[in-house]
This record gives sequence, structure tokens and C-alpha cells, in this order.
Amino acid sequence: MAKGMKLWIIWLVALAAGVYGTAMVYTGIFSGQPSQLLPGIPTLLLGIWVTGNIWASARQAFRKQRAR
Repeated sequence: MAKGMKLWIIWLVALAAGVYGTAMVYTGIFSGQPSQLLPGIPTLLLGIWVTGNIWASARQAFRKQRAR
């Protein structure tokens, strides 16, 4: 149970990082503040990467459980 809660918290933080990174990249592109791109792009990519890893782990666990 604790492992599942940790996973949910990590996923929510990753989603928040993705949203915040998207906002920074958007500001950097459309508001003429290119300094926002430097921290925005890695933040966005981190959110996408962590979310993708959690998604893959969930699919793998689902397939294992279904195979039983």
C-alpha cells in the first residue's frame, strides 16, 4: 500500500513538473523571454520522462497480474 501511495505522489509531482515546464517554455517562446527556455526545457523533459516510466511500470504490472 505504501509503495502505491509513493508512486502516486511521484506521478503527481512529475505531472506538475511537466505543466510548469510547459508554462516556462511557452513564456520563453511567446513572451520574448528566452531566459525561460533554459530551465523550462529540462523541467518539461523531466516531467515527461518520469511520467513515461511510471506509465510503463503500470502497464508491466497490469500485464503480470492479468497473466496469473
